Amino acid sequence: MSENTNHFKSVEQKPKWWWPLRAHSRAIMLAGLPVALVIAMYGLFATPTFESQAMLEVQAGNSGIGLAPDGTEVAVLMNTQKEIAASSAVAGDYRYNLEVDVIPQTYLLSVRFKAADPVNAQLGANAVAKAYVDYTHSAELEQIKRAAEQLLLKLESVTLAPVPGSNDVGDRVPDALAAEVLSDLMPPVAVQDSVEQMRRQLRQSESTSAQPSLETTLMAQLIKTYDESLQNLISAKVMKEANLPRLPIEQMEPWWVLLGYLSAVAVPAFVLTLRFQRRDTVEFKQDVESMLGHSCVSILPALNLSEPAQFLTDREYAHYVGILRARLQMARPTHDPLEQFPRGRVVLVTSSEQGEGVSSIAMNLAFTMAKSERVLLINADMRNETSFLGLPERAAGLSHLIAGAAQMRDCVHQIQGKNIHAIPSGVLPPNPEQLLSSKRFARVLEMLERRFDTIVIDAPALREVSDTLVLARLCSDVLYVVQAGLSKAEEISVELSRLQGDDIPTPRVVLNRVRPYDLDPDMSKSFKQ
Repeated sequence: MSENTNHFKSVEQKPKWWWPLRAHSRAIMLAGLPVALVIAMYGLFATPTFESQAMLEVQAGNSGIGLAPDGTEVAVLMNTQKEIAASSAVAGDYRYNLEVDVIPQTYLLSVRFKAADPVNAQLGANAVAKAYVDYTHSAELEQIKRAAEQLLLKLESVTLAPVPGSNDVGDRVPDALAAEVLSDLMPPVAVQDSVEQMRRQLRQSESTSAQPSLETTLMAQLIKTYDESLQNLISAKVMKEANLPRLPIEQMEPWWVLLGYLSAVAVPAFVLTLRFQRRDTVEFKQDVESMLGHSCVSILPALNLSEPAQFLTDREYAHYVGILRARLQMARPTHDPLEQFPRGRVVLVTSSEQGEGVSSIAMNLAFTMAKSERVLLINADMRNETSFLGLPERAAGLSHLIAGAAQMRDCVHQIQGKNIHAIPSGVLPPNPEQLLSSKRFARVLEMLERRFDTIVIDAPALREVSDTLVLARLCSDVLYVVQAGLSKAEEISVELSRLQGDDIPTPRVVLNRVRPYDLDPDMSKSFKQ
């Protein structure tokens, strides 16, 4: 007795968030395998990529000496040169597979180029390095040219006095920067030589004059301005040319496969957990009581014998049907002990819509009760033609009995080997609701109650027709079947509200097709013993 009590407690325990993960653990684990396989195949058959690297040295200043070791100035300079080297003006179409990086605390640039062919990788890196060196050289020449043009323009108004003992005259000073010096074809040293000649003349003029003249002062200021304009010259040279790569770079680390697998597993696990926490459907016995406000008389497992991995068997299904039978018998209404032929119990089984297992529950409940009492099973769905317990399709049934077209002995059929009697629906009438609401049906049902201990009525779905409401007023128990996880609690509440009335007993919910983890998380262990 204590073992059964503990079992019921485990069945009725509060739902845990990890139950759906446990129930679907095999599917979740298998879901990650295709993703991991795709990632592994991609890494195996992906086109190899080769990378080659060239090193560049950046120099700042007209004397070729680097900047003072100031961290801010160096960072600004090198980052600027990095952007220039990777720009379309220098790299052209190579920029799409190019990476230019600054070597920290140095004046070095790393030029890396990737290609599917090792030769192209080497050629690309060297081409970008050479293009950057040519760009800095052209920029250097252009800056010297502009500085020389500015100096010539300002020297037109300045003439030095002739130096004693020299054949040079003052008006020849501006001619020292001839037009050909400004050509891009001339090396920068030509301009530097001309400016140096002017410096010598300036020193000679200052040495022979006790007080510098205005022209000498202006000339000195112009040369100083020219020197300052050349302080920011940027030049570069190739420190190391790119080599021919021998091996392709590694495209994917092995841990990417593991990461992809874990991601593929985490996504469905998260979705299942989130949906479980935010569910609005009735899935547990606790949901029936909290969402619907009705008592749950029993829960029945999902019976799927075609699935080999399903550990629930028909024996266990019968066990839960037996629990339903016991709870119904415990609530059996009392009758007048002086009555010679006491009336039996009438149990109506219905649901919101078809397909929720009403017929299965009604039949199994009747079979279970028939082991200890006289039971009659009635198919009250006179709107759909269905086979009923193997009886002939045109066998006399409920419609014949109500209409008076057949005797009761012809409509009540005994099922061989089941110790149970049954009444099929009979021929489908045009007005089933009128037949069920007639006084003759009430008298027929009263006669059947006196002949049988329990009558189980398989009623049609409540949402489709109103026949069930008529039947419910003549029954002593109403079992409302709810398929776990199918209908929303709000919709079920609307249908249950239709079963409220003075003549209708309070419906009790039967939660059907409950998944294994909804019953008992540790149930699988008991089946292995």
